[in-house]
Amino acid sequence: MNIENKQIAREELNKFILSLNNESNNGSIVIVEGKKDVEALYFIGYEGNIESYHHFRGTTNCVDFCSINYKKLILLLDFDIKGKTITKKILSQINGKFIDLKYKKKLLRITGGRILKIEEIKSFYLYIQKNKHQD
Repeated sequence: MNIENKQIAREELNKFILSLNNESNNGSIVIVEGKKDVEALYFIGYEGNIESYHHFRGTTNCVDFCSINYKKLILLLDFDIKGKTITKKILSQINGKFIDLKYKKKLLRITGGRILKIEEIKSFYLYIQKNKHQD
C-alpha cells in the first residue's frame, strides 16, 4: 500500500469511527466476537456502546439484551466462518431492520480485505499510520 492509499485509508477509517460513534450516540450498540475485538475498536477511537458476543450465554440472550436496550444492533463480527455462523444465528432470531451489517461491509472495503478478524484492525491502523509525516 503506497503513501497515497494509506492516506485514503486513514481518512476512510476516521470517517468510519466518527459514524460508528454517532450511531452509538443515537442508541445503537456494536457487537463483536471477543474481548480483543473490543480493545481494538477502542484503540482506533471508538467510544460508544459495545459488547462481546461471547459475553452473553448464547444468541438468544444477546438478541434479547440488544433489542430491549438499544434501537439498532451493529454487527462487526469476524470475516471468517465462525463470524458468518454467528451472524446467521443472530439474523435468524431478530427483525432484519434492527440489524446493521453495512459497517462490516465498509470495514472490508476500507481495509481492502486485509483483515479477517476485527482485532486485526489495530494492526491495520498502525500500518496506515506509518510514513504519515511524509504525506
